[in-house]
Amino acid sequence: MLAQAIEAEIQSLLNNVTSHHITSLQTNGKQGVVHKGHLPERHLQTGFGDITVKVPKVRDKTM
Repeated sequence: MLAQAIEAEIQSLLNNVTSHHITSLQTNGKQGVVHKGHLPERHLQTGFGDITVKVPKVRDKTM
C-alpha cells in the first residue's frame, strides 16, 4: 500500500511537470525530469511491524 502511494505521488509529479512547466524540457528536446528506477530497498520498523520500502528515483536534469 505504501509503495502504491509513493508511485502515485511520483507519477503525479511527473505529470504536473510535463503538463505545466515548459522549462521541464532540455534544449535538446528531451524530458528534464525523469523516473530513473528505484533506490536500494530499505527496511523500516513501525508500530505495526517491519516493512520494506522501495523508493523511486527521480532525476531533475534541467539544472
